[in-house]
Amino acid sequence: MGIQVDVTETGPTQNLIGSFRSFQVLFGRRKGSDVRLVSAQSIDGGHKVQVVLERSEEVVEFVIPSPGLHLALDACAAASIATYLGVPLALFGKSFSKFIPVHGRSELEIAENGIKVVNDTYNASPDSTRSAIDLLRAIECKGRKVAILGDMLELGPKEIMFHELILQHCVDARIDLVALVGKRFLTAAENLNIGQEMKLVCAYDADELASRFSRNLHWDDVVLVKGSRGMQMEKIISFIKSCVLVSHIRTF
Repeated sequence: MGIQVDVTETGPTQNLIGSFRSFQVLFGRRKGSDVRLVSAQSIDGGHKVQVVLERSEEVVEFVIPSPGLHLALDACAAASIATYLGVPLALFGKSFSKFIPVHGRSELEIAENGIKVVNDTYNASPDSTRSAIDLLRAIECKGRKVAILGDMLELGPKEIMFHELILQHCVDARIDLVALVGKRFLTAAENLNIGQEMKLVCAYDADELASRFSRNLHWDDVVLVKGSRGMQMEKIISFIKSCVLVSHIRTF
């Protein structure tokens, strides 16, 4: 893979970029890349990612303190730009090991009630939703793995097909419980008759789903919440955090 970088920055960073105005860098797993992703694996129960990058004869290993294997390729892309601009690969690895996710982007939180919540409510696309489901699958837990998915908006005439593909990925990932918010996911679920293959809860909006989830989460569950901004999935995050777990009985 490659990145074409067009530099328009002025101000303090101008000292770093110097006379660069446009350049291309290659990154990925293939040999011949400017920076190559040698390996990536989830560690610490799926809470972190161990990454090995290579540039020419230099190799660096570091740990990203955030879940999600997709972060390894993001780190590789960033390293290809940084090293092109003169940042030593070792320094890049040291810096990226202090990575903190933007609020609402693959943000792992443990609520006071004990539930692990992956807050990925910033936005959603087919690729990012698939990566989020993979992230959920990699996290170890003693309870259930729950995916709460809101519609992915602005996908054009093939939007239902994209939602169907995400539901099939949930089946393949063996997610214990999938909750869907929005008419696109509900239409896709009906088309696939997906309720025959996994436990499913459906609602038209975030408020409806939150009310239906009362008393159906357990302290040892891990819950992914993901959806486009217009679906207001952050409401469900607030509900989960405030949920009082008065019973160990699950009804879903």
